Amino acid sequence: MKRGIVVAWILFIVFASMPFIVNWSLKKGSEVSPVPKAPSENITVEGVIYVGYVTSHTGSDMLCVVPGEAYVPSAGKMVTLNVTVKFKHAQPCPYSDWKIVAENLKNVEIVKETKTELKDPYTAFKQYVVKVLGNGSIDIVFKYGTGCPYGTEERATVKFYIGTPPENVNVSTSNPKELPATNVFNITGIVKEINLNGKYVVVGNTTVYIKGRWHDEYGVEYQWRVMLGEVLKVGESVKIVATEENGKLVASEIIVNGHKYTKG
Repeated sequence: MKRGIVVAWILFIVFASMPFIVNWSLKKGSEVSPVPKAPSENITVEGVIYVGYVTSHTGSDMLCVVPGEAYVPSAGKMVTLNVTVKFKHAQPCPYSDWKIVAENLKNVEIVKETKTELKDPYTAFKQYVVKVLGNGSIDIVFKYGTGCPYGTEERATVKFYIGTPPENVNVSTSNPKELPATNVFNITGIVKEINLNGKYVVVGNTTVYIKGRWHDEYGVEYQWRVMLGEVLKVGESVKIVATEENGKLVASEIIVNGHKYTKG
């Protein structure tokens, strides 16, 4: 393969010290910066060729690790791994002891490991810097919280090689689908209307749909009809975290009268 096309694709990495995602601050009443789309090309960073990424989505949440493979010119080179978990339900959740860990290290050594950081209610990020000692691999594992009914673990294996990618690595077909962007809105105001038939509430001038099962901070469950018919009341102040689904805002978290209710 010509060297001009042997460039490793990487999702959000340039240097280990650079941030993974730009501007994740949750702005009141406005859209959060979504997960940026993946670049269309692979790149080489300090002699390390980053190729693709690996994902795991066996349960409700998605694990993504960048890169999926790394090719280093010689043993002892450092490779940075960016780890993202996209949650189906907003954090914090009742099963809050979830964690991201590294397992089954083969010919690699962890040199640096950052703390797991919530970038927004639906996105966790962690970074590893590993030293490649030879051809090997590492498992990055997201473990669901104890008792979580939505999954047990998500596991992705990153592989490391000494040398350059083989001739059969096809850049145009090796890249999987981009991570989906998630638009998150923080809505605060007075409840002006509750519509049971339409399954929505109007806060200020914003319509938010209430769907599915909910639970409070004590684990008590509520159906959407109870949320609309009993928990929420016209004239009360409320804070709602919502995501955009098919052009509509759908609530994932509601705070009213000092109590927090979470969907799921």
